[in-house]
Amino acid sequence: MKKKLSVLFILMLFLGVLVAQNDTVKIVILHTNDMHAKIDNFPKIAYLVDSVRKNNENVFLFSAGDCVTGNPIVDKYKVPGYPMFDLMNKLHYDISAIGNHEFDLKQSGLNKAFEQADFPFVCANFDAKNAVLNQPKAFYMLKTNEGIKIGVLGLIQLDKNGLPASNPKNLNGINFFDPFKTAKKYEKYKDSVDIYIALTHLGIDGDEKLAKKLDFFDIIIGGHTHTVLPNGEKVKGTLIVQAGSYLNYLGILTIKIFNKKLVDISDTLINIKNVVKQDEQIAKIVNDYNNNPFFDEVIGQAQDSIVGKDELGAMMTDAMRDTLHCDIAFQNIGGIRIHEIPTGNITRKKILELSPFGNTFVVYSLKPKQIKKLITYAYNLEGKNEIQPSGLQIVLNTDKNNNLKSVELFDENGRSLENKEYTVAINDYMAAAYQLKFLKNPQKKTGIVDAEATMNFIRKNSPINYKGAKRVKINKL
Repeated sequence: MKKKLSVLFILMLFLGVLVAQNDTVKIVILHTNDMHAKIDNFPKIAYLVDSVRKNNENVFLFSAGDCVTGNPIVDKYKVPGYPMFDLMNKLHYDISAIGNHEFDLKQSGLNKAFEQADFPFVCANFDAKNAVLNQPKAFYMLKTNEGIKIGVLGLIQLDKNGLPASNPKNLNGINFFDPFKTAKKYEKYKDSVDIYIALTHLGIDGDEKLAKKLDFFDIIIGGHTHTVLPNGEKVKGTLIVQAGSYLNYLGILTIKIFNKKLVDISDTLINIKNVVKQDEQIAKIVNDYNNNPFFDEVIGQAQDSIVGKDELGAMMTDAMRDTLHCDIAFQNIGGIRIHEIPTGNITRKKILELSPFGNTFVVYSLKPKQIKKLITYAYNLEGKNEIQPSGLQIVLNTDKNNNLKSVELFDENGRSLENKEYTVAINDYMAAAYQLKFLKNPQKKTGIVDAEATMNFIRKNSPINYKGAKRVKINKL
């Protein structure tokens, strides 16, 4: 009798374990961010996503914004951005944040993207009722097969001017709000969901600030700073994850729920360069998009590799001066979108990757005092140099904490600038985004597109060589 009871007890205990295991729900959230229209890794990503779905019941695929801008195959398509959203649909993305570069499509183009996408875009901290743009959802709920509710709140970054890092002309009529104050208003949804996720395009510093200020998010899936977090980062109990950029990584976030309570959470990144297999159907679609001879046109040669923001910025600003016949030209570093032009042939595609925004040039008549204000404003945006010049050598004097104390200006021969007016060219993004009174009244709006000017300059001066070009010196006091 005792033997039967002990067997029965063990059986009941075993069944109890099974019940406990059955009550545990596993959820996998695959995540990407800052893809920037880099479609070449989609076949490998598709293979991984399909593999995970075959082995798990509850799988979701998230994007944390900046789907577009950076690949002319996508950005210059007859419907700009379409190849990206076509591929995202084929991979069955479930949701995306809105990144600052989504606005590069302009509001009408972003509306088309909303229509093309089989998934929702979310953002809580702007109001588009007076704009061309259709208002996206602020909050969206996903559900597992077992009815586990996953709440997702979207947030976008704002620069010091109160706008996302996009050309202000693309943002007309939209009112933007502080993302942290906005998120606080959505704390009320915490009790109606089992998992609360902030899907953000704030950057790692913004995500850390969000986690410190507000403790009700379980997870922050972020983007904007292209940060590689191999296993995520815990801040006050909230797990922050981000998967680099350009589809070089796929994030795999694993969540376990027991009795509708989150009991375990972990994140890992898969480095796509280590993945051998690919989805052949997606590979064919990508190859079809890439088969565009227009972008393969050789426009000139690089005598040596042009590497880094100093050398690339020198080439771009020299092209501005050559085109406009001005005294000085400036390029914002954030608008230099690649790291290198290799030795050898330079293609149209490479220059459109370098300058993907279609910015045009604006010319001013400025004295050295105003030029220093322009340089200082750019520096203070990020606490580091954010500008590259032509026709000028700059010395930035900083303290040990990198605070800018003074600016010195010299001509190309090392002489201090005279106290007179100089013709100065910048792009229309800088003219609109930099909040300086003297930039509101340009001498001339040229309508000349930056990438076209750079291509013409290369054609005229090929082979080009910018080895060792460095026009900005940082001097620690």
